[in-house]
Amino acid sequence: MHYVKGPVPALDTAQLDQSHGPVIIDSEARLTQYRLLLDRLDTAALPDEQSRDLVHAVAQEM
Repeated sequence: MHYVKGPVPALDTAQLDQSHGPVIIDSEARLTQYRLLLDRLDTAALPDEQSRDLVHAVAQEM
């Protein structure tokens, strides 16, 4: 999934890769859903440094 945003939210666009090809989403209602999803992911994600440390620790265990 790619989400392109700018200073005018009404012009935001999401592009999803699906089995039948890419799908472009630009309706305000659907974009609102994707913004909410991305905000939740951003809240749940580790900060950059902790994320790098986790990846490094997992790589060292391999």
